[in-house]
Amino acid sequence: METQVVGFETELPAISATERRRYPRTLSEVQATVRSRGSVGQYEVRNLSVCGALLTAGPRLDKDTIVEVDLRIPEHPQIRVMARVARLGIHDDGARYVGVEFLHSSVETEDMIQAALLDEIERSQPHGIIPELD
Repeated sequence: METQVVGFETELPAISATERRRYPRTLSEVQATVRSRGSVGQYEVRNLSVCGALLTAGPRLDKDTIVEVDLRIPEHPQIRVMARVARLGIHDDGARYVGVEFLHSSVETEDMIQAALLDEIERSQPHGIIPELD
């Protein structure tokens, strides 16, 4: 499984609304550095969940490639996590994307991502309070 920096095929599947909303995601400006077999790429993170991320604006990766992802989330320490390239496609707005599934080796990386997501929710709520769900 080798990383290739080449153009996308023109007939890639679009990501469905159902897939986009399966897990909660953040809207903050998150950046990622992705490493695979000596190759390094910089990406914008469109969506981030504990289970994975949607990456754009970077080099193409082959499906099923195992990569190392460094997430840079504002106001949080950098998070390094292994991931598998699960999907390649074109987003609704025409931007090409790489969907990665995180392969957490410990609960620590899951907890760090979850904490960042909860902080994002708190910042988006009036008075920084998450409403109680009954």
